[in-house]
Amino acid sequence: MHIPEGFLTGPATAVGAVVAGAGLAVAIRKADMHADNGKLPLAGLAGAFFLVGDTPFIPIGIGTQGHLMGGTLAIALLGPWLGMITIAVVTVVQALVQGDGGITVLGLNIVNAALVPAFIGWPVLRGVQAVIRRWQGRSTAGGLALACAFAAYVNVLLAAVLFVVEFHLGHKGSVRIEPVIGGTVGTYALIGIIEALVTAGIVKALLARRPDLVLIAPPELRRSLRRPARRRPAPAGPYVPPPPGTEPQRGRSAAPPDGPVPPPGTEPSGPRADAVPPPPGTEPSGPRADAVPPPPRTEPQRGRAAGPGPVAPTSDDGPAPDPSVPRTTEEEPA
Repeated sequence: MHIPEGFLTGPATAVGAVVAGAGLAVAIRKADMHADNGKLPLAGLAGAFFLVGDTPFIPIGIGTQGHLMGGTLAIALLGPWLGMITIAVVTVVQALVQGDGGITVLGLNIVNAALVPAFIGWPVLRGVQAVIRRWQGRSTAGGLALACAFAAYVNVLLAAVLFVVEFHLGHKGSVRIEPVIGGTVGTYALIGIIEALVTAGIVKALLARRPDLVLIAPPELRRSLRRPARRRPAPAGPYVPPPPGTEPQRGRSAAPPDGPVPPPGTEPSGPRADAVPPPPGTEPSGPRADAVPPPPRTEPQRGRAAGPGPVAPTSDDGPAPDPSVPRTTEEEPA
């Protein structure tokens, strides 16, 4: 929709420059007072997106072309004043780098692309948003996306009509206005539908993922759509074994005892003080599992001395004979 160079007269371009300068002065003053510095990186990112998104051109046949404008999306994300400045910067870059629009008519192109969404589209967007909220009873992401789509279509049609009026009042030579009206308004009536769908889709996607980036969203909608942040697990460090004596023993509860825990190997061998005795008549008849077996027998064996030293052999008939005395044999009686 940018007006090319050499189509309008000098007075028309001068009026456009004055109106654009006044509007930008108001936007700069308002943006410095009310805009948050955190929006400036978002404004730069949005400007780059609009510069790329407005590149596909649709030839109209009268020296100009149609393309997406992005004004409604800019004011929905950045507000009317910062959004106006962003679209104005994009329009200047398009004229100087891409050759889309003339240099002398830059003021009128800024009026059509930036001032119309800020001064007309913003009140329309707020009004439609209030009507939809009253009709639904509460603010919803779908209702806000629908309001942005309606405002985007209205902005595109208003800018197309204003372009035709400027061309009719300030054109040079004899140019029939009927082809300009049919080519410009008819083409942008279709482009407005595409821009409305794109604007609604981007706004709804941002509300689902990052509602804090949508300035037009009410606070209750931001709180209802805000998701809790995922807690990152702590990095795994080297394994540190527990101190001795703190491992839960098998067969016992892992809960900490009421009193101090004795060190290993010092537990009393007798019955525990907190043990509950079994009811009468239920004692097991066999040996207890915790009974201490008696020590092995220590009595001296028969025929052996109990003390240290060599043990002399013994006999049941008497004392053992002395090996130094010669042994005599007794004759048995016949």
